[in-house]
Amino acid sequence: MFFIVALVLSLSNTIGYHRLLSHRAFKTSPFVRSTFTLLAALSAGSPLLWVGVHRIHHVFSDRPGDVHSTKDGFFYAHSGWLFNTKNPLLAILLAVSGFGLQIRYLLTDLQRITGKTLPFWRKTCRDLMREPLMRTLDIPLVIPGLFALQVAVAWWIGEWWGIAWLWAMHVVQNNASWVVNSICHWPSIGSASKESRDLSRDVPWLSWLTNGDSYHNSHHRFPGSAKHAAFGGMDLSWLVICLLARVGLASEVKLPLGIEAPGWMSERGLVLRVPGAVG
Repeated sequence: MFFIVALVLSLSNTIGYHRLLSHRAFKTSPFVRSTFTLLAALSAGSPLLWVGVHRIHHVFSDRPGDVHSTKDGFFYAHSGWLFNTKNPLLAILLAVSGFGLQIRYLLTDLQRITGKTLPFWRKTCRDLMREPLMRTLDIPLVIPGLFALQVAVAWWIGEWWGIAWLWAMHVVQNNASWVVNSICHWPSIGSASKESRDLSRDVPWLSWLTNGDSYHNSHHRFPGSAKHAAFGGMDLSWLVICLLARVGLASEVKLPLGIEAPGWMSERGLVLRVPGAVG
């Protein structure tokens, strides 16, 4: 059960928040879009904040303005950036805390209520601001309230064992997302199949944990592509997108020229070629 829930929540993040909302790599029905969003919000928080920070990362990747660059240190890029600390020990404690991200959301919301923090991320998410669900999940204290509900349900099901189960789930979800910021931007790990203006790397052995998002150099070269393993490799998120397309729940699947798509997908006119080409 732990594995199934972890996989579903992780795919909701890599497919929903990342490829669907952040990069608009494909289109789907409002129901599927909302389902991905609600599931991802359980561990990743506000979709507007997540998408906003990620889009800022792509604009300033590994340059001044990047919110989690490895140039500020490996552990800062992994989790330290959430509390603006470059102390490796504090960053490690945050990474294993499980609920540290939820505390960060609570503090941010309290700062918003008192006027100390403005929702700067909304400026990069004007497309998502038109959707009521996205705006609702970005209202201060909604995400902390959603987390409090998770804690209550976990306690009701298994008391302290339930809390431990929830803690382990959040540890896995958080770090599966953060390793893309740290490991997949560390120069001595993985490889860069193509030159880019940042430090992004393809790390195939991490694909099982990141659902294909660890093909990060390929992603930074083709950020709008629904397929991250552009030059081969296991990309579970891409396989699920193909399944959605097969059953009629995904369309306008974006791929650059030279990246292969299943023949049936091209025949049905589901592929939308975007600027950029392999080679």
